[in-house]
Amino acid sequence: MIGQTPRYTLVTPVFRFRSLAALSARASLGGDRETLVACLQLGRLCAGILPPYELSRDMTVERTEQTKQWLSSLAVPSGIRSTAFGIFGALTGHDRARCAEAFEDLVKAAVGQLDEASRAELNALVRELAASPTAAHSRHTVTQFQPS
Repeated sequence: MIGQTPRYTLVTPVFRFRSLAALSARASLGGDRETLVACLQLGRLCAGILPPYELSRDMTVERTEQTKQWLSSLAVPSGIRSTAFGIFGALTGHDRARCAEAFEDLVKAAVGQLDEASRAELNALVRELAASPTAAHSRHTVTQFQPS
């Protein structure tokens, strides 16, 4: 029994963006902090389409629209803003490969604000998105019938 987890224990949840959240809390008010918070929120949205969450397309679209409105009000540099908006199309399409590419661009655009630990967290998300099959392709197949 030593070393084994009891049958009815709960696993302690782990927040995957601890370093990024801590960095954004320490950042000075203004563009740097808002850039970091935007990276955090977009990372959470992208992580939501991965297991174990795998949010539905409708829920993802709803959250994406709300985040678009929120991001529009932030004081982030225009390069960061346009790169961040590129992620929304990938999220709306539930396209994990496109999310990985767009998020990788965001990490590159925000490299001046990110520290090594937060970059590592975001790059891990990019790798996970790139390695995971797109939900739309793995869940829904269409069979075409040939007319007789």
